[in-house]
Amino acid sequence: MLIFGMAESETIQQSDDQKIDLHDPKKENARPAICSPEELDLMYKQVQQDFEVYIKEYKFPDDITKSGRKKLIKKLQFNFFKPIKRKIEREKIKRKRVENPERCQKRRRVNKLSDSKSKLRVAIDCSFDDLMSEKDIIKLSKQVQRCYTINRHMDDPLQLHLTNIQGKTLERMEGFVDGYKNWDIHLKHESLIALFPPSEIVYLCAESENILAEFDESKVYVIGGFVDHNAHKGLAYERAIAAGFGHARLPIDKYFKIATRKVLTVCHVFEIISNFCISGSWESAIENTVPGRKGLEALDSAKQDSDVEDNDLTRDTPI
Repeated sequence: MLIFGMAESETIQQSDDQKIDLHDPKKENARPAICSPEELDLMYKQVQQDFEVYIKEYKFPDDITKSGRKKLIKKLQFNFFKPIKRKIEREKIKRKRVENPERCQKRRRVNKLSDSKSKLRVAIDCSFDDLMSEKDIIKLSKQVQRCYTINRHMDDPLQLHLTNIQGKTLERMEGFVDGYKNWDIHLKHESLIALFPPSEIVYLCAESENILAEFDESKVYVIGGFVDHNAHKGLAYERAIAAGFGHARLPIDKYFKIATRKVLTVCHVFEIISNFCISGSWESAIENTVPGRKGLEALDSAKQDSDVEDNDLTRDTPI
């Protein structure tokens, strides 16, 4: 059975009786060959055929349900097709570079956490695992990936921590987030209380009466890794109070009012924080991050200078 990606580093199969050795010293300095769309299509169809055979021979648990079988097949299919899909994407990039070398962007320089001038700690707390559905776990994993991407592209990345990563969230990361263990991130299975003194923790909660004005590098600012669609309103705030953590809310209602449901994702909160660290302006950071569909409207200067009534800013992740 041919599974692309397994032997891909050693050989590329050209035909039934011919193979090209990628480690042939005569070809070390040659430009890498680019597969044609037809060749890639044949490769993909071959993988489809191999997968059909694989599923027929696969031994499913005797007590598996019909829906459980479908979910397992979907997971197996994802992992089975990952190498060929990755190869197709690489071949597309190669073709673009050859056809339009002047339009190909240079690879963005990526800074390491260890080299960053920023020592500000931001943690995503994944301790809400048992309160989320499978669909919400999938959404959370994508939002965490987005946070990581934003941080990697900063000139001075924040010290990003992913805490309490276990259970369903860990299972999702291991099964569908390729290479997450190699991320340049502080990846921890332990809880917040096991990693940081309570006096250093500031939990971002919409219900907090404390409005965040600036960051203190001696503190760790925590975003709740929670996608619940307001099913557990105020839970992060209650947990922060019970644990003796500090708490604060982003100053969104100091500068803006939102026309729609006041919900932000984990990655939007992190992006606001990162943008503020770059620009030094909350107003700019919020305006450049919150999606237009939210109907963000700036308050006039008189309202900005006055005390703003708490607008009960609830979110997918409690900030």
